[in-house]
This record gives sequence, structure tokens and C-alpha cells, in this order.
Amino acid sequence: MKNNIRFRRNVYIIMLSILIFGIISQIARSDLMLKYVSNDSQTSLGQWQTFQETVTTVSMNIDGGDIAGVDAHCIIYNSEDSLSVSYYNNFEKVYSYLKQPYTVLDTASDELSYDACQAVIMTASIEVLTDSITELEQYIHDGGYVFFSRMDHPGPVFTKLYRKLGIVNYWYVVGNDDIHFTSNLLIGQKDALFTDDFFYNDSISVELDHNSELLAKGKNQTPIAWRYEHGDGAVLVYNGNNLFTKSNRGLVVGAISMLIPDYIYPIFNAKLFYIDDYPAPMSTEERKEIKEEYNRNVATFFKEIWWPDMIKLAKNYDLKYTAVAIEDYNEAIEAPLPKYRQEDLTNLIVFGREVLKTGGEVGIHGYNHQPLQFRQDIADEYDYVVWNSYEDMEASIREVLSYTQSAFPNYNVVSYVPPSNILSAEGRQALVDNWETLRVISSLYEEDPKDFSYVQEFEIADDGIIEMPRITSGYSDSPDMMWLEASVMTAYGFISHFIHPDDMFDDYRSGNKGWGELYKDFEYMLNRMESTYPWLKPQTSGEAAIHVAHVLNSQITREQTDSEIKVDINHFNSNQYFILRSKKKIGRLTNCNVKLIDEHTYLVEATDEHFNIELK
Repeated sequence: MKNNIRFRRNVYIIMLSILIFGIISQIARSDLMLKYVSNDSQTSLGQWQTFQETVTTVSMNIDGGDIAGVDAHCIIYNSEDSLSVSYYNNFEKVYSYLKQPYTVLDTASDELSYDACQAVIMTASIEVLTDSITELEQYIHDGGYVFFSRMDHPGPVFTKLYRKLGIVNYWYVVGNDDIHFTSNLLIGQKDALFTDDFFYNDSISVELDHNSELLAKGKNQTPIAWRYEHGDGAVLVYNGNNLFTKSNRGLVVGAISMLIPDYIYPIFNAKLFYIDDYPAPMSTEERKEIKEEYNRNVATFFKEIWWPDMIKLAKNYDLKYTAVAIEDYNEAIEAPLPKYRQEDLTNLIVFGREVLKTGGEVGIHGYNHQPLQFRQDIADEYDYVVWNSYEDMEASIREVLSYTQSAFPNYNVVSYVPPSNILSAEGRQALVDNWETLRVISSLYEEDPKDFSYVQEFEIADDGIIEMPRITSGYSDSPDMMWLEASVMTAYGFISHFIHPDDMFDDYRSGNKGWGELYKDFEYMLNRMESTYPWLKPQTSGEAAIHVAHVLNSQITREQTDSEIKVDINHFNSNQYFILRSKKKIGRLTNCNVKLIDEHTYLVEATDEHFNIELK
């Protein structure tokens, strides 16, 4: 009898446990849980204000001061040469990210002296060095390091100097649009070949000394980059004239870090993936390419095919999506604006919840897809309309914020991506004035020759907003996107990629491929990224913005000997990351972790504001 009672009791306990588990599961899946979704611990106004009080702007340019003992590089440029000025403007940005002190010497006005330079960076033509070329040769011989970042048509100075550059013979200038890496000048790219017009370069046809270390070559085996030791010093030569562009900054950083032994520099170490126009109103129309392959209309295709595939990729490749929502696709540009439809709010709740459940983030793309700007030429180019007034822009921002808060009442939306990457100064101010929790704007990194796009650097703006550009886009690899990815990775340790759900409906963006092919292309891309950069930290836009801001706000001091590197970080807020290039073995570590990520290339994680690395 007692056994029967005990048995029945166990059955009841099991049934009750199943019931409780079922209730908890349903609650977890229900909209009720959305009311408790919060990211306030990361984005609170108090935390943000505390951070803002620590923000400092420190120029790495110590021109005019005493650079002795500062380990400063000397950038040589020519203010009367437009190409040299463009080079200097680009290199100045590179040095701000490297947090490397430098001084500037102008060949047009300054007397050149290299004695106090830890390294010399030549952005002027060497043909202007007529009076100081002997001193530069002696500087190299005595242990100095010189980066010759451009090669022009050979002249008298080149003729005198070329043997010291690791060249035994030269002929004429050739044009090429190839670069084949024989080293990891760009991290992870040894043996990679890039061929496209975007890389066009003029180079001198040369034969290298057998002691020159070839780093990259171009068309017809023309050497593009090499390192050559002369006396106790060394030179690194870039045989071209295209390092004035943002897209080639990785080559600049790669050259500096391979020229100077045991060079260490800070990176962001982040991997971001944005989904533009998602969640958004979904069309129930039928499209031939969807109907024939999946027998679904557009809305059910995205819900039942595309989104499950995206979730699977996120799990397989450790991605955190930042999905930036659209409330409506209307062309309303005058308040009062039409309110959201219930079915669209339901989509935001359902799909936004799944984004958050996978560790992702919900951001804002706009009330509608009309960029916040007043230029008619931009509107005509993209078939958009121009907002009537600043006040109407403000109304659209308040409306889309109300829309997202209706879905996630306790969730602070912090990230904004401009529609078509277009944002005017007035539109940006409207965002700041009407969106208290705005923390980061993510638009485009690369220059726009039409001056239509909102182009960014990584920076903390004067109003405290983090400017954090996105780098690459699309479901399929392309030569220009792969180049930009590799260059930015070497310069900043940063991947930021974006896609649109409807890319497949655009012949150009899809390459005339259906979702089946695009899915395979995207999976191949993600696998390639993971294989090449397995150490990158997956982050959302808001997470990465805080870390990027801390890195930008920090200041570092390097102390280096043949056997040790010491780094001090001022304004250290959380663990920071560095790239170390060294051919030496790693010894005892203090307050840091070091991981080999490529040949003679290490990822350093600093766990304290002071860290040391022993070199053997």
C-alpha cells in the first residue's frame, strides 16, 4: 500500500514538473517576456554620462616639441606636392589609430634631420631629398628604419639610392591592378591574389637583391613591397603610389609593423553583422523566383525559409546580428505621420524577439526609408523624396522610437543605420535632439566620390556619439569587398558586414542568383572569415561601440628593448587588444594573454593598464 502511494506521488510530481516546464516555456515564448527584456546595464544614461566625462582628445603629432626619447616616428612630406599631402592626410589618420607619436617634417620648408626619429616615413618623393640623402643613408646604416611609401619615376636621387633600397637593377614604370602576397603583409593573406581595377598602381620594374625579403608582387612578377636590411637598419619599400586611400590603410599598418622589429599596436577586435531593413513590413506579393523555387509568397518565404537559414548561420558561425528596423515604406515626409499597423508591430515583436534571443540587437533604420536630408540631387539619384522640414524629421524619429518601445518597453535602442547610408548634418542633429539613448551611428567607411554618403572614421564625436562605420556588404564575396575586409582587418582588427533581406530581388546585388545560391555563397564567406580570423570577438553594434569608444579614448605608452615590451594604457576601462609582430619567441607574460594568429603575428589581450611581454 505504501509503495502504491509513493508511486502515485512520484507520478504527480513528474506530471506537475512537466506542467510547470510547459508553462515556463510558453511564457518564455510569449510576448509577456518582452516587457522584461532590458539592456539598461550596458546603456544606462548614468553610465554613458560617466564615460563622457573621461573622453579626451590627444593628438599623436608632437611637431615642434622635443621628440628625443619619445620613440616618435618622423613623417616626411612635401606641402608643395598634392600627392604627398594626400598621403600625409591618410597617414595622419593611421597614426591616430596606432597611437604612435610622430612629428612632421616638410621638405618644402624644414631642414631635415633624422637623428631623433625612431622610424622615418617617406610620403614625399625621394627626388626632393637632394641635400639630405647622404644623412638618410647614414641613418639607415646606423640602425634606423625607413618606410618608402611611394615610388615615382626614377630620377637622380633614386639612381644614387636604389642599391640601398635592395634593388640591383631597374628599367621603367609599369601599371598593374594585381597584388599577390608572398607574406602576411596583410594578416591572414599570405598567398592571396587580388586582381581588380580598384587596386590600380604604377610601379617601377625592378630586380631585387637576393637579400631582399619580397612581401608582395604584382603583374608580370613586378615586386610591389619588400624589406631590405642595410647596415644595422632596414628599409621597407612600397613600389607604388596608391597609399593615399582609406581602402589601403592595411598596407600602411602592415608595412610599419613589419619594418620595425617587435612592433605592437592596438586594435578593436570585433566582428559585427548588420541586417538592414529588418524587421520591417513584409509584402504578401508573389515573385516568380520565390514562387517557383519555394512555392511561397514573399512574406512567408522570409518567415519560413530565409530567417531560419539566417538563424542557422548565426549558430554555426558565432554571429550576433544587429537588425535595424523600419516602421513603414511609405513616402510620408510631413507630420502628422501615419502610425504603424498592428501586423507590422507583430512582425517586429516576433522577429525582434528572435534576434534578441540569439544574443543580437535591435536598432533603427528609420521611420521609413527616406534619408534624413534636404538635398534634391540626392533624392533624385535614389528616387527618394526630400523632407519638408527639420520638425518633420524630428517627428519621424519620435514615431519610430515609439514604435520600437511598443514592442520592447524596457529595451534601450542605441544604434542607428542611415537608409542608403545617407545622413545630413541636420538629420544627424535631429537624431541627437530626439533620441536620448542613441549611442552609435553606423554608416560607411569608404569614400564616396559623389559625396552623397555619410562617410565615417572610427571616432567619438563632439556630441559624444560613437561614429562606427560599416565596412563590407553582400551575400557573396567580391574582389573589392574582400580587399577592404583584409585591409581593415590588418589596420583595426575589425569586421563589420551588412546585408539586406531583399538583396536577392536586386539583379546587381544578387548577381542574378536565387536564395539557394546566395545562401551557399554567404556560408562560404562566413566559413572563410572564421577560418582566417577565428580569434575575432562576435559583438552587436552597441557592444562594439562601447569597446571601440574605450579603445579610442585610451592612450598608450610603449617602452621597448630587445628582450621586453612594456605598455601602459591610460584610461583603461576593460580588456584591450593589440597586434604584435615579432620573429622572437614569447617569454614570461605579465597582465596579458598572447595568442599566435598568423606567422610571427600575435593577438595580445591586456588585462590590466600595465602589461609586459618578454621576448627571447
